This record gives sequence, C-alpha cells and structure tokens, in this order.
Amino acid sequence: MDYRLAQPSFSKGEIAPDLYGRFDVDAYAQSLRKARNVVILKYGGVTKRPGTRLVAEVYDASQPVRLVPFKFSIEQAYALELGQGYMRVAAAGGLVLNEEIAITGVTNEEHARITAAYHGYSVGQQVFLRGIDGALGDELNFRLCMVAAVIDDNNFRIDVNTRGMAIFSGAQGGITRTGDPEPDPPAPVIPDPVEPPPPPQTGGGGRPLGPNEQVP
Repeated sequence: MDYRLAQPSFSKGEIAPDLYGRFDVDAYAQSLRKARNVVILKYGGVTKRPGTRLVAEVYDASQPVRLVPFKFSIEQAYALELGQGYMRVAAAGGLVLNEEIAITGVTNEEHARITAAYHGYSVGQQVFLRGIDGALGDELNFRLCMVAAVIDDNNFRIDVNTRGMAIFSGAQGGITRTGDPEPDPPAPVIPDPVEPPPPPQTGGGGRPLGPNEQVP
C-alpha cells in the first residue's frame, strides 16, 4: 500500500544535510531535501525553473568580462555586463537600449540595407531588431546586429546576409524622427587592463615578511 504525506508549503527551500533527521525543527516540515531546477515561490509553492536563451554576445570577447546580478526590487532585476571600459545592462530577456525608431525598409543583400529616418548610428554600433512583419521578421526579429556601413542619414547596412530571405513587407513600433538626434557624448579614454599584483609573501608563522627578510 502506498503512503502519501501532504506538504502544503515549501517556503524554507532546500534543507541542509545536517538537518535531514531534525524533524523536531519547525523548518523541517516546510523544506525539501533537494530542490533542483525549481524556484521557491514566496507563498510556499514550487515551480519549474524557466528556460534560458541567448540574449546577446558580449560586446568585447577579447577582454575579460564579468556578469553581475543587480536586483533593485522584487519586480526590477538586471544583469550587468562589465567589460574593459564599458557596461551594458540586460533586463526582461534583452539588453536595455536607446529609444526605438521605425523601420521602413530592409533590402535583400549580402549586407542588408535598413531604412530608418535620421537613425543617428555610426559604424561599429549595435542595433537590436524587432517589430518586422512576416517571414522576414521571423529571421531578423530579436537579433543584435552590427552597423557595417552608414550610407546617409536615413540608411545604414548591417552585418547580416538577407539574400534568400523573404521580402520586407512592413514593420511595427518605433518613432519616426524628423531631424538628427542629439549627438552622443565623446567616448572616454579606456585604459589598458591592469595585471593584479602578486600576493604578499608570508613566513611560516603567518607574519608578513619585512623588507629585508626572506623565506627560509
């Protein structure tokens, strides 16, 4: 005969191995021995951990990069990408970007030409595409692309080959600018990374060595 025991709350999360037999502790009745790939809800329930997806490549993979979680409140959580001389912010499944501008055309070329009034981009900057309609949107939406060339104030090229993709049929969202945007502030001078200093030498007793002392 099967025996089932109801446990209405898991609010204490995963229990430590030292408490496996401590049924006299109040937290024992609201804990789990193992909680893998789950999230403990604040009201005591348990749900499966949501899946993950690639948000974006790091901006400069040639230098060390660190990802730091930053939680401002229960409803506002971010991931900070800290690289050499820059920081990028990700939230809600994507990067935090500048204002969205309306796309009015995308060509089918080796380096697709995008038409957006007074885009204000320069070569080397990154743009995040979304809102493109139809089958072409299935290929381009939610992609982070590099500006490969600037043709004029209203047209630029990205590093994406759209030959063989569907023809542009329209796009939703974004604003239509009527003039040049405010120029970006000048970029600061980025210093070269500094090598960490070697750890200090210590003697056998743990006392730091003096300037004229050596390890025996």
